[in-house]
Amino acid sequence: MKIRSLICSLFGLFVLVALGQQNKITGTVTDTDGNPIPGVNVFVLETAKGAYTDEEGVYVIEGLKAQFYFLQVSYLGFQTITRNVDASENQQADFVLSQVSDQLGEVIVTANRRLQDIQKTAASVSAIGVKQIEQLQVKQFAELNSIAPNFRIYDDGGTGSFSLVASRGISTVDFLPIIGLYVDDVPYFTTQAFPLSLSDVDQIEVLRGPQGTLYGRNALAGVIKITTKRPTNELSGFATVGFGNLDSKEIGFGINTPVAKEKLFFRANANITERDGFVRNLFNDKNLQNRKALDANFRLKYYANDRLSLSLLYNLQRRESRAYAFSLATPPSNTAQDILANSPYEVNFNEDVFWRVLTQNVALSLKYDFNGFSLNSITSYQKTDQARLDEFDYTVFDIQSARSDSDLQNFVQELRLASLGEKDFQWTTGVFLYATNEDNLDILRVGTDAAILDPDLAPLIPYDQVDRPDIKRTGVAVFGQASYAITDKLTLTGGLRFDHEEIDADVGRTFTNPAIPDGSFAETASFDAFSPKVALSYQATDDIFLFANVARGFRPGGVNTFVTNVENAPYDPENTLNYEAGIKTNLLENRLKLNLTGFYINYTDQQIFTIIDLANFDFGTDNIGESRSYGVELESQWAATKNLNFTLNLGYLNTEITDYTAPSPTTLEEVDFSGNDLPNSPEFNGNLNVNYIQPLNKKINLEASVDYNYQSDMFFDFGQFPSPELPTAENQLLQEAYGILNGRMGITSKHLDVFVWGKNITDEVYFSYGYGIGGFNALTFALPQTYGATVTAKF
Repeated sequence: MKIRSLICSLFGLFVLVALGQQNKITGTVTDTDGNPIPGVNVFVLETAKGAYTDEEGVYVIEGLKAQFYFLQVSYLGFQTITRNVDASENQQADFVLSQVSDQLGEVIVTANRRLQDIQKTAASVSAIGVKQIEQLQVKQFAELNSIAPNFRIYDDGGTGSFSLVASRGISTVDFLPIIGLYVDDVPYFTTQAFPLSLSDVDQIEVLRGPQGTLYGRNALAGVIKITTKRPTNELSGFATVGFGNLDSKEIGFGINTPVAKEKLFFRANANITERDGFVRNLFNDKNLQNRKALDANFRLKYYANDRLSLSLLYNLQRRESRAYAFSLATPPSNTAQDILANSPYEVNFNEDVFWRVLTQNVALSLKYDFNGFSLNSITSYQKTDQARLDEFDYTVFDIQSARSDSDLQNFVQELRLASLGEKDFQWTTGVFLYATNEDNLDILRVGTDAAILDPDLAPLIPYDQVDRPDIKRTGVAVFGQASYAITDKLTLTGGLRFDHEEIDADVGRTFTNPAIPDGSFAETASFDAFSPKVALSYQATDDIFLFANVARGFRPGGVNTFVTNVENAPYDPENTLNYEAGIKTNLLENRLKLNLTGFYINYTDQQIFTIIDLANFDFGTDNIGESRSYGVELESQWAATKNLNFTLNLGYLNTEITDYTAPSPTTLEEVDFSGNDLPNSPEFNGNLNVNYIQPLNKKINLEASVDYNYQSDMFFDFGQFPSPELPTAENQLLQEAYGILNGRMGITSKHLDVFVWGKNITDEVYFSYGYGIGGFNALTFALPQTYGATVTAKF
């Protein structure tokens, strides 16, 4: 009996100790008049923990560990609040919700693969949440220009398959992006799969500068992270209807519901948009650059217990356009500015072009919290199908066009381990595996007028070149990053990543003219890359944060599948090394945020799409460039009053090509482009966003937002080959400075929002996209003035 009593006593003591280790956070949620708000959702980010306030506005969250947590407090019709709370001493955390606020809210980001206050993150990262997404009218991927300085997205005018992202002077016109894109932690390896529409988005983060250590391939110039709204334990929904000029229409709807209370949640949404084209083809009198898009998301979230959670996601994007509608410049006689002045929104070519793209994503995420660390597993599969008819010469002559069908598949498995709770030493490590397959059918038509360019083709034309390239990529990466608090103010961060990739390209090539021999070939290549990072941060005061870091990024090499000479097929990775230092401040009792960053980038083994074989006039990618860029970036937010706030972003950018020579297609002599500007790199850029909210009563607000986005002169080309009319190799494809004014005004309430809106209100005529390769200078007209109205019902 004594032994049994002893065992029972020990067991009881163990239970009491265990229970004693369980912490809780309690508090109240009230409005600005001190009245309790029942039904408020108080959620512990990155966990299954949360609670709703009772009739007295009181909440209790139990079963927490003795560590810091981020609490997110939200209620329909009020501003969402996020705060860092210490659960080690069973703290009480009270919140006051308001429709408007004279303080800036805390912004939480996951730039370093863990939750952090953006003002205490040792990196150049910008973020906007739900409210700012609405105020900036961000509904498409190409509308992210007002988030960060020295960061631009140039709209290709079509399905978004050539979305041109430029960050700190780094950009490209091919399908392998220079910036990593992650949507709900699912990586996008090619711009062909990039989303056109953005719907039901919770937060967008933009990381500038190389992010190779944690994100690997393609994070050469930074990362874009898009997070959609998570399923929650409440019934809610919305429906949106919109219309505007260019016969634009929008229909959107969504629903969130618990399937099993406190355990399984479901969220779904769909958004359908379309508008007419605005570029007239004089050849057939058709309007080009129209758009039709469908974006649908289905998400399940399951909390098995306090430690284990699973997420299942399915996304579908269908988009189509009569594109691409390029206008051709021939400087100095017919410059880009001449076209804008003399023939805006007009092209003249003989092909009836179109693009259709369907992208589907399936992803399963698992998170398990062990004692002291967590395991994250993300398994994703992406499939993109494309069908298109392209004009290649963009003239009324039957010279070259192409019909293509492609099937792109991408499988990714990522496993990450990350520390939990410990503040002095935080670490993340993992492995990243992927396999991609691209299967194409490309039919290049060499038409009856091709002899205009090459008289030797006269006895052979017309004919079709039929290519069936099959490209397989497999890769593996291991990475790790750790931060150590040397003192309570000084933190050192270091990280390293190793990537290995193999490519197997098999190109079947035949010709419809039997006089031309087949040109099939096979080629393999492999690449290795190390991506280190070192950062130092110093929390000078509670409101002043200093940081400096050095980081390396890379973009993988590849195989040119459309070359005649197989020796020109492979090309190597390119690399960037970024040095930056900055200061982040919260001033005037958290009413003013001022962040300033300076950077310097070395860009080596630069991949440039150009003529790589003069004998056969083959275009492709080659490592023939080096360049550098440096600049300064200012980010600021000011809550002037409870009703009025301002956001100002300013960027200064200086770029220079330091090593780039190429043979002239006419003289065959080497031409030196050193000293020229990098393309898509305006010296000055920025935006001013002004938001005004005036409560009309306790239920209805009047809201107005204005955003002005500016960039100075820039070039779309690396330079032009000299000619008698153009004796130098300087940049010539100039887009002069322009500013775009957007705005919206309306009323909001708990259950209904009504807005009128306008974009490019002053109707600026400019080119949104362009490139210059071997004397071929193609330009895309930007969207003119648009306006309309949108009505959203919520419950």
